[in-house]
Amino acid sequence: MISLRTAATRSDSNDADPTLTMRSDSAPIRRLTNYWKIEAGNAVLIPAIAAYFVLRSGATITPSLVLSGLACSFLLVIGTIVLRMMLRKARGEPDATKGRIAMLAWMRWPAIGLCVAAAVALGAQCLADGVQLDARFVAPAILLLLAVLEYINYYHFQLQHFDHAPDWQRLVSGRGFRRSHLAREIDRWKRGRRGA
Repeated sequence: MISLRTAATRSDSNDADPTLTMRSDSAPIRRLTNYWKIEAGNAVLIPAIAAYFVLRSGATITPSLVLSGLACSFLLVIGTIVLRMMLRKARGEPDATKGRIAMLAWMRWPAIGLCVAAAVALGAQCLADGVQLDARFVAPAILLLLAVLEYINYYHFQLQHFDHAPDWQRLVSGRGFRRSHLAREIDRWKRGRRGA
């Protein structure tokens, strides 16, 4: 997920702060506008490409491929929702996060369930057939790895640093990974619920 310094500065409200509104042609707005579209397209495209390579290799679609594809797609859909929410917040739209944070906090559990199910299916496939570095194993393994990385990127730590110079500099300076925007938003939402 990209960095948006203004996206996580409010701690007590989901309402947009007019002082945080960015110009529509600003670099963060442009990045977010492109990224949510890419993320949405990848939710369909990445599993489809994996299935294509499996079928092209002469192998069959396995439960591990289906489950890892679902896990990957589900987490990319979560990413799409997060990026759209952050775009709305950066534009200063009122209630940009309202209702979405609770939904996204809940969506982590089916995401974890799909990742676990995909890992179990892949493990069962390896036990039954042995580990073979063919498309039947590699495609679901890559999809599962992508799903787990997306989960970490959205719910825990920002893993993507290549697109924003300050994030990259923070990483290479040894200060480590930053908490993800969604993790910070969920923390604020939880604090708000406790304080209400």
